[in-house]
Amino acid sequence: MTPLQQKLEHLPAHPGVYLFKDTKGTVLYVGKAGNLRHRVNSYFQKINGKDSKTLTLLERVADIETIVTDTEKEALILENHLIKEHHPRYNVKLRDDKNYPCLRLSVEEEYPTLCIVRQIKKDRSIYFGPYPSATSLRQTVKLIRRLFPIRTCLDTKFTHRLRPCINYEMARCLGPCCGKIDPARYREVVHQVKMFLEGKNEALIESLKKKMDGESERLHFEAAAKIRDQIAHIERVIEKQKIVSTDFIDQDVIGLHRQDPTLVVHPLFIRAGKLLGGKGFTLSAMNLPEEEVLDSFLHQYYRQGKFIPDHVLLPISVPDQELLQEWLTDLKGKKVRILVPERGEKRQLLGMANANAEKFLRTESEVEQDREKLLQLLTEGLHLVRIPRRIEAFDISNIQGKHAVGSMVVFEDGQAKNDRYRHFKIKSVEGADDYGMLYEVLLRRYTRALEEKDLPDLVLVDGGKGQLHVAQEVFKELKIRGVDLVSLAKERRVEGARFKRLIKPGEKVFHPHFKEPLVFAKHSPLIHFLDRVRDEAHRFAITYHKKVRGRGTITSALGSIPGIGPVREKALLRYFGSVEKLRDATLEELAVAPKMNARQARAVYDFFHSTE
Repeated sequence: MTPLQQKLEHLPAHPGVYLFKDTKGTVLYVGKAGNLRHRVNSYFQKINGKDSKTLTLLERVADIETIVTDTEKEALILENHLIKEHHPRYNVKLRDDKNYPCLRLSVEEEYPTLCIVRQIKKDRSIYFGPYPSATSLRQTVKLIRRLFPIRTCLDTKFTHRLRPCINYEMARCLGPCCGKIDPARYREVVHQVKMFLEGKNEALIESLKKKMDGESERLHFEAAAKIRDQIAHIERVIEKQKIVSTDFIDQDVIGLHRQDPTLVVHPLFIRAGKLLGGKGFTLSAMNLPEEEVLDSFLHQYYRQGKFIPDHVLLPISVPDQELLQEWLTDLKGKKVRILVPERGEKRQLLGMANANAEKFLRTESEVEQDREKLLQLLTEGLHLVRIPRRIEAFDISNIQGKHAVGSMVVFEDGQAKNDRYRHFKIKSVEGADDYGMLYEVLLRRYTRALEEKDLPDLVLVDGGKGQLHVAQEVFKELKIRGVDLVSLAKERRVEGARFKRLIKPGEKVFHPHFKEPLVFAKHSPLIHFLDRVRDEAHRFAITYHKKVRGRGTITSALGSIPGIGPVREKALLRYFGSVEKLRDATLEELAVAPKMNARQARAVYDFFHSTE
């Protein structure tokens, strides 16, 4: 009997988690079970009925590890944790699992405010969302602040402000920071904001009309006119809102569309009967049952810090549906229902979600085809050795050699990969030597890339022949071959007799194998793409340069504060972690910092706030 068969014989008949491993100990698959013995043994029985993915998995299994838990719910939570930790190859993976922005109304504060957040906390605040588009959310916040005079200042400034800000002068804030309004009256405004976000617009308008009539009776005609305009704005907003449900509860409607090897899951976000939008996810699902893929998606999508609605509508039932419902209830702290409607309004909503899933897959396929065309165009147009699936682009930013930094941005298959962006603080070059700075950045990047066997297909540097020669020298020194190199020259500024004008007849691309630059038409999709990559590298470099320059200015000024020498300066920055957090620190927080006392804390606090 093999060691694996012996383990199968002695599996515990308890709830828990099982891990399938290969000969090297790599975790291939993580699963949960109410009875580990029955569930794991079921994999190795009736092999002929298994799908190809399961058969491939079983061929590689050399060891099985089990972890016993007290309940199935504990097994569910542990399974999620282990999948995130090990990233098993045979588990369904949700790549884009970021939190979408929500609105937080801080009703627990004396003077609540509205802000955009991405994490839902178990506090007394009220959360609205999620909003699939950050742009539409910012527009919503802008609209609310125009309709309702709720405070906008941060808590740090709110508690230390001595006189009202400009919003008060513009009648867009009631001045709670300076006691211009009492908490009870301010709460009326907060209640109106809450009603607006909850979709209780009819009740809100009725309340505002009563208030307008009251102001008219007291002969406060200017105040009544303002409320009249406010009502008109809200009524215009109501006309534009798309109401899709009459029960006015928060629900996620999960649409499905399958086209092997891809399964699209497309949740629609419905809040208070209004459709806020949706988001599509593509999952690899070759030979996997739809209910298994959907179950895995739900476990990864809903997690701590995610907005969880009152109802989740599914097109099909999933395994352990009651257990999943119980888990979501625990996360939300309030009853959550998972429904599989067969008729009525909810079934129509599922039809809409399924149609969106199908449309999303069609759009993704078209975009994928366009990306392939673009990559082929780059390969042919730039005379590249390899298809540029991964492009790394570099830029340098400094002011006369001071606060010099470099940036690297990465594009994979024509899309920006923000998690692979890198900053470089120039260490070995002094003075305004752009070539020397570029040399340092490229040498540091590709020395490490060689060690990690992580070379790109194409390297793009901002500049002309000089920058290209620098890159060639680095590649020659490191003996890098098979990676394409090009540089993109900026547009030229031409002096006119009476004015300066900018001409851009076509960007110039310099290639190591051609003496003259390659020139393309200004409307060429190739040059548009290269411009976008170069501009992104420039933006990333400028952002970091400003941050470094600002930090250098403030830290050098810190040393001019009486009693704050290099030792205390370093201790402060180490304790608070950044200049931004040091700037936002209260007087009490500064006083308890290492090597500080009350007098020095006051000096540092006054330094930042007098500057502001």
